[in-house]
Amino acid sequence: MHTKHYLAIEMKIKSALGYTYRVVEILFILSITAGILSIGLNSHDNAEMGGILSPCIVAIVWMWFITLPLFVIYVVSFIRSIPPSSIYKKAVLSLHILNVALWVLFYLFLPKPDPCDAAMMENHYKNYHDDMYDLTRYVRNALDDSCSITLHYRNKSVVEFTIRNQTDYKKCIDIENEHKLDTILHSVGLSMQELKEIQGKMHKAGIIGVEIDKNPKYKWGTGKSILLFRWYGVNRYQFALYDHPMTETERHEVLRLHQFILYNDSVVFESYGGYPGGRGFPDKEDFQSLNESNKAL
Repeated sequence: MHTKHYLAIEMKIKSALGYTYRVVEILFILSITAGILSIGLNSHDNAEMGGILSPCIVAIVWMWFITLPLFVIYVVSFIRSIPPSSIYKKAVLSLHILNVALWVLFYLFLPKPDPCDAAMMENHYKNYHDDMYDLTRYVRNALDDSCSITLHYRNKSVVEFTIRNQTDYKKCIDIENEHKLDTILHSVGLSMQELKEIQGKMHKAGIIGVEIDKNPKYKWGTGKSILLFRWYGVNRYQFALYDHPMTETERHEVLRLHQFILYNDSVVFESYGGYPGGRGFPDKEDFQSLNESNKAL
């Protein structure tokens, strides 16, 4: 009698554990699906998808003592679902196939951006430098002292729009009310008409972003205008235009860092990314040497 009672309890425990395992397994696979969807839907192109994934991989490697067991569990889950001999196994296998399909679909259908390099930036600067300086002069003249504006586009959509005056900092990207936006713009000396003029001059200069801080807090940014040129994944390539020749200290800093290229005494090509290993100019040394040789001729 006691034996049957214990066996019944043991069966109930096994059943409960089996049910719990199935629930946890499904939730675990669905969490992977949610992560893939989040990365894919928040990526503007497949290069950005790879850029977002790279720091995730670094984190996975660093936390191997947690991620390795989870990876083994995921692989075992896939193997156990073959062959799909039950409704539950069919559901598990379908989710695994869905995860693979999502990666492939995002990679195939997200836009494929053209890579950017120093030669492209040099060519653009030579062809559009008058329009670029016209843009920076216009923005600086329109802004009040100690105010700044940052306006970035990506695939013709605004991805960052902020302004700052002496006392306040505003994000304007989600403001659709034109009257409210006009009021905020007036706080830094701009108007809706001037904003449209800035956008027109950006288009004319072949630029997709502008960052100008009039009388910045940090000396490094004094007289410096940033013009965003290209996005590639999480990397952005931009021109830093100075309204004065750079000092020896500034020149040394630019030459030292791999994400900067000193084009001349008042122009720097910059590359910034979302993680340290994913930014910079791989051809910096060759381009810098060629540029210096051309100046010496």
